[in-house]
Amino acid sequence: MANQHTHTCGIAAMMNIFGDRWTWLLVREAFYGASRFTEFQRNTGASRNILTDRLSALVENGIFQEIEVGMRGKRTAYGLTEKGRALLPVMVAMGQWANTYEYGAGKEPVLQVSSETGRPLQSLRFFDDAETEIPVEKLSPRPGPGASSATLRRLREINADRNYVSVVSDPS
Repeated sequence: MANQHTHTCGIAAMMNIFGDRWTWLLVREAFYGASRFTEFQRNTGASRNILTDRLSALVENGIFQEIEVGMRGKRTAYGLTEKGRALLPVMVAMGQWANTYEYGAGKEPVLQVSSETGRPLQSLRFFDDAETEIPVEKLSPRPGPGASSATLRRLREINADRNYVSVVSDPS
């Protein structure tokens, strides 16, 4: 399953791994410190068969690694790999989006804050390689070295229209 892509698109590739809520909840719990099957089950409510399937897929895709912890018999814990730890900005951005658009100010269930200052993190912003901030309406998809002919065709359409990101201002 790992590295098998049916589309040359980063979002599609991620959805091949993270296409359901259980997988994201397991990654969330790993960031919160869970490492054992029973912890993941208790904290997510996933059934044993779903949990077994998703943990296996996360290991197979290099997001989690299995860690043998038992002295008698096979006892396994799960830890985030470097690839898994790289998901932290994605998880924080998803939480911030939900806090803003699903819960609203003053009703956020979980805030990410600095452990040193207690102050909340800023929302995700975009910078180019010269560290210049790029407004979202100035983002533009371009083909990468692995782009398929279908991706090249689609990006030509998008960039011809230049309406791929519709930043809507408040009409009032």
